[in-house]
Amino acid sequence: MINGLTMVELLAIFAILGIITAIAVPLVLGHVEKTYEEVCDVNREKLEKMYETDLVVEGVTHSDAIFRTYLVGYGDEVCPEDGIVNYADGEVHCSVHSGDKESSEGDEEGDVPFL
Repeated sequence: MINGLTMVELLAIFAILGIITAIAVPLVLGHVEKTYEEVCDVNREKLEKMYETDLVVEGVTHSDAIFRTYLVGYGDEVCPEDGIVNYADGEVHCSVHSGDKESSEGDEEGDVPFL
């Protein structure tokens, strides 16, 4: 009676594990990238609402200097991928994530969001 696995059986096991890995890794990385984008979107919306509220409360109009000062005081990281954040046309934009919500929602092809 022989104990253990033959070389052919070991190669088959490694081939199967390689195939599973080749399928799983891109799926996981895709979810990670999508999560980074969603986090940036939520943070930008929050920052935009808080900044506009601050402008109204302080009774000032927007300028790049005021936004940069507010951004330093905001303190939280807005983009998890270190994108440059700016405020233009009444919206907070990120240099990494476009913020074009309408076009990105259409690209999901009916995917159901999950938590």
